[in-house]
Amino acid sequence: MGKLRPLWRCPKCRQTFVTRNIWHSCRKYDLKDLFARSEPHVYRLFCKFARMLRACGPVNVLPHKANIAFQVRVRFGGCSPRKSYLLCSLALPTVQKHPRFTKITSYSPHFHGHFFRIDSEQQLDATVQRWMRKAYEVGAQKWLEKS
Repeated sequence: MGKLRPLWRCPKCRQTFVTRNIWHSCRKYDLKDLFARSEPHVYRLFCKFARMLRACGPVNVLPHKANIAFQVRVRFGGCSPRKSYLLCSLALPTVQKHPRFTKITSYSPHFHGHFFRIDSEQQLDATVQRWMRKAYEVGAQKWLEKS
């Protein structure tokens, strides 16, 4: 198995990245600001989404100006609060066909963004948990360990 190199930590904001000196915003954002224009249940959807991701292993939760990213080594998932729903994304190692995906974008051979909408807690089900486990492995760069 290959050995993964250590993450680089920005000396200013302390965020970690796989690439040294990568451009990023050191600005800190607050979750409350992101959900200020959303209905209260949207925050609860986010909390359940985050709990489900944490069930896969340690996760960094990174609030940004318009969304929240989830990171192990790389960012592998995210969500954007809307007024009445949560727009979610997960990076899967292969393209997965499912009617719940509203968009799929391929970024590399091992990183395919899958976007879906969550309107209710019932939609955060065993299917989404399976996707999360696969996405967590993408975030941990498991494919590099195998090469």
